[in-house]
Amino acid sequence: MRQLPKAIPELDGGLFLPRQVVDLLETVLCDHERMLRARPHEGGEEQFVVLRETRELLRMTGARPQLPPAREQLGLADPQTEVLGRNLLRS
Repeated sequence: MRQLPKAIPELDGGLFLPRQVVDLLETVLCDHERMLRARPHEGGEEQFVVLRETRELLRMTGARPQLPPAREQLGLADPQTEVLGRNLLRS
């Protein structure tokens, strides 16, 4: 797994989030929103309000370029590739 920089506490009580962490958070929020849209009966409108407010708090409003998936940002291996590799090693 790739090491991401940690958030840095500021003197005024705020928290500085490095760009890589913000990108990862945005990707996770987008994935969650896609999941809610795929299963509208589970989340309800309240979950969309929470997502919208979280994006506003993190200043993730407006058009942004497409970000890579969270798995890629974290440097995690593809689970299917790992299973295939383990099976090849056993043979």
